[in-house]
Amino acid sequence: MIKKHIDKKAQLEMIGLVIIVIIVITALMIYTIYKMSNPPQNLPKRYMNKQLATNFLVSILHTSVKDCYNLSLADLIVDCANTFPSISCQDYRGSCEVVNKTIFNILNQTLIDWGVSFNLSIERTPIRFVNLGCDSRVTSKEQGFEILPLNSFENVEIILDICAK
Repeated sequence: MIKKHIDKKAQLEMIGLVIIVIIVITALMIYTIYKMSNPPQNLPKRYMNKQLATNFLVSILHTSVKDCYNLSLADLIVDCANTFPSISCQDYRGSCEVVNKTIFNILNQTLIDWGVSFNLSIERTPIRFVNLGCDSRVTSKEQGFEILPLNSFENVEIILDICAK
């Protein structure tokens, strides 16, 4: 009689354990199916900002400037960074003025229009653009940069920081 009672108690415990395992497996399956059917909506913001900065710089450096004999912005930036710029564009404007105006126009039609907080600077030139308070005090930013050879000893670095909001 005691043995029957112990057997029934063991059977009830086993049934309870099986029910708990079934519930856990079902919950895990539902969670897995839910996660697989809902892919992440956005890429991480840091990755997107890094790609935006890098791609933007690559694009502007390959931009041809009609006002300056279809020279690329990269060529004009290098000339502007030289101690004695030698390129004189149409209307007798220097390379620095044309670079400044062209980059300003591109920024207005892209990053500024999109509400992106950024800081763009070109070493060895007076060219700097800051939008929405993105400056050296901001700690959360992603940086893209491009390096152009100035001469056999020096380079010009173009830096674009995209600040997180």
